[in-house]
Amino acid sequence: MFKLYETACRSALNRSRIPGMDYCLNPYTGCSHGCIYCYASCMARFSGCQEKWGFFVQVKTNFVEVLAAQLRRPKKGKVMLASVTDAYQAIERKYGLTRRCLELLTRSGLEVSILTKSDLVIRDVELLRAMPAAEVGFTITTLDDKLAGVLEPGAPSPSRRLAALEKLAGAGIKTWVFVAPVIPGLTDAPEDLAAITKAAGMAGAREVDFDPLNFYPGAVAGIKGLIARHWPRGKSAFDHACRDPVAYRQRLEGLIKQLNK
Repeated sequence: MFKLYETACRSALNRSRIPGMDYCLNPYTGCSHGCIYCYASCMARFSGCQEKWGFFVQVKTNFVEVLAAQLRRPKKGKVMLASVTDAYQAIERKYGLTRRCLELLTRSGLEVSILTKSDLVIRDVELLRAMPAAEVGFTITTLDDKLAGVLEPGAPSPSRRLAALEKLAGAGIKTWVFVAPVIPGLTDAPEDLAAITKAAGMAGAREVDFDPLNFYPGAVAGIKGLIARHWPRGKSAFDHACRDPVAYRQRLEGLIKQLNK
């Protein structure tokens, strides 16, 4: 059962260690997308919630007010929405924290970079157009809506994400696609990665970035079970990559270089 909690925060705008980003905003803790490979699941232990990651969301009800107070002191740089949640997950329709943050950021002088799996972001197209340096990235793991429904059961389909990307690009907003994670034996076929690259370009994405699976135990266990149930032909390739992640990453980097030629 999915649980929703309301909570308060002490800080909204936090320093980020993500390359290219100076700050991050995470108006929610937890995420309803329930991605089986989620690297942020380690955050569950800091939430105080009993539910598994993907089955709860904490809404930071004072987030916008805290952000407004922090922005009274001028800031420079780029801020990411969001680093350990999806700022446009379903609950955003009700609470609107992300939109209210954008309203503040339009007057802050900060550059805004959004990474999401949700087409809800097109709701805020006019706000984003008012920010000359705003950019929106969409995470797309596969073009197969059925497979995505298993990997990311609570997220909008890849086809909806590409449609949203096309609308944003048409409005003059910089867009890009993040192919992540690339899963051995499941989403890493050269023709599949090439298809994502082509679809992204046709929709108006200015760049496509790839990121291999982070082989941490939680993700590996979840994906192994999924492959065993639904795609047993991928088991051998996945197991081989798990035994030597470094070699797998090197092979994938070589493939990506070929795609980028």
